[in-house]
This record gives sequence, C-alpha cells and structure tokens, in this order.
Amino acid sequence: MSTELTPRPKLSTARLLLLGVASVVLCLSFVMSVFAPFPLTMAILLYGRTKGYLTALLGLGLSFLFALAVYKDFTLFGFYVCVMIFGVSIAEICLRNWRPVRGLVTVGLVFLSLVLGGFLITVKSQNQTVRGFIVERIQQSEEWFSKQKEIFEKSPDSGSIQVLQLLNNPNQLADEVIKTLPNTVFMGTFLMLWFNTFLVLKSRRLLQSGEDFKYNEKSLLYFRVPFGLVPVVITGLVLAVWGEQFGGQDLETLGFTIIKCLGLFYFFQGFGVFNDLLNFVGLKGFFRTLIVIFVIFSANYLIAGIGLFDNWFDFRKYFRKRNK
Repeated sequence: MSTELTPRPKLSTARLLLLGVASVVLCLSFVMSVFAPFPLTMAILLYGRTKGYLTALLGLGLSFLFALAVYKDFTLFGFYVCVMIFGVSIAEICLRNWRPVRGLVTVGLVFLSLVLGGFLITVKSQNQTVRGFIVERIQQSEEWFSKQKEIFEKSPDSGSIQVLQLLNNPNQLADEVIKTLPNTVFMGTFLMLWFNTFLVLKSRRLLQSGEDFKYNEKSLLYFRVPFGLVPVVITGLVLAVWGEQFGGQDLETLGFTIIKCLGLFYFFQGFGVFNDLLNFVGLKGFFRTLIVIFVIFSANYLIAGIGLFDNWFDFRKYFRKRNK
C-alpha cells in the first residue's frame, strides 16, 4: 500500500485565483517559466473545466495588462498564450484518460505545426524569404539591440566580443537564428510539456489519492521511441559530420537539428531507464535528487545515448532479472 497520501486541498475561490495568478507570475521568471502551465492545469483538474477555463482567461487578461502597461511589449502575452494552450492540453489529456506519452507527443507536434505554418504564411504574405524576414525584424528592433550592445560592451566576459560581432551584423545574426531557433523551439516545447505533465500526474495522484486513475507519472518514465527513427538519427549524424562536404552548411545545420530534436526523445527514454536503475540500487531521498539534477544538466547526452541503445539492449530486463 502506498504511503503517499496528502489531504485534499480546500477548493476555495481564493485558491483558484491564486493558481491563475501563479501561472502569470511564473511567466515573468526566465528560469521558472517552464513550469507556468502547471498551476493552470491543476486549476482545471481540481475545479472543473468551467472554473478552470475562466481562470485561464483571467491569466490571459493579466498578461495582456502587464504587457501593455508595464513592459510595453507583447512578448509576455504571446508566451502566455502558449502556456494556456499547454495547460489546457495537459488537463484534457488527464481528464480524457489519454495515454500521457501519446498525448504530449500529439499536442507538441500539432502546436509546432501550427507555429511553423503561421510563420511561413506570414513570410509568404510579405513576399520575403525567411532570412530576409528575420533581418528586417532585427533592423526594426534596433533600439533594443543598441541597449544590448551597451551591456555587452561593459561586460568583462570573453564571450561578449563574439556576441557584439553578431549584434553588429544583422545578416550573420539572422543566420545564427535560422540555425538555432528551430531546435530550440522544438526542444523547449517538448521539455515544457513533459515536465508539466509529469508534475500534474504526480500531484493529481497525491491530492486526489482516493480516486483510481488509469495513468500516473510513471507512465511517462516508459517513454519509448519507435525503432524506425534510428535510420533518421544515423542520417542526422552523417549530415552533421559530412554535410558541409556534401552540399553546404545548410545540410550540416539540418543534421545537427535532427540530432538535437530526436535526441530529446531519446533523453526521455534514457531518463526512464536511469530512474529504474536508481530504484534498483535503492537510492532515495535528497541524495537521489542531487544525482538526478546533476545528470539532467551535466550528462544529458549520456542519458540520450542510453535511450538510443536501449532499443537494442533493453536495459530494464537486467534490472528485472537481478530483482528476481
């Protein structure tokens, strides 16, 4: 019998409003913004769709006011729209008892398809190339870039010289954006979905311990990438190493993008194997938390490699045999 029992929270209106405000406050933090969908999802699960969706609209209004009155920039509002989409999507995955892995992959791919489609339609409507569109946006933000230049000119960091060279060359900066932005958006989307879905499933199980749920947070730890994607990974490795010789720097960039995007899924798979290893050796408590944090930030490529080779070796079977 599980001993993880938590008293049910009192579902007051003040607590509901606090959850809505918390999602906006988290958006204001650069580091903690990845967890912004979590309070919004919990509001929907604990209070129902009607009150939860009204809370989401309240957060949308607050973010709009902050963006308009305080920051004079609608970046915060646009980011909260994404947070609201993620929060509502995760809540629906839980309420409809969809398989968490399939649900978050579907939500992530649909979201990225809509973002990419909207971006390409915008570029096409202005009769521009992607590179030209980005260069024009950089030139329109000259005032903001001037402030950034002043900051880096005063910075003693050796890397600030390279940053200044980029800021002084819009064309080169646009090329860097084209190289890094696709995999950054892809990885950020799925990391946010995975972490928040994990937290929601665990919190729901603890806060609503009297109910029997079909899926819990352990479902995400059995993330398994289809074996058919292995040739795609190999293609990405080949392009990353020899792409420039085959057809230019664009092929090399494509190779690195493939590796980073698919590598994130293999990281999820490898993290599940790593979690089973910690269970096998009986590591618990604060020391386990430190090891997990260290591995996530310092050995993520190793974990992704474990996830990749797990397709052939199935590392979990060794834990089961030893347990028996």
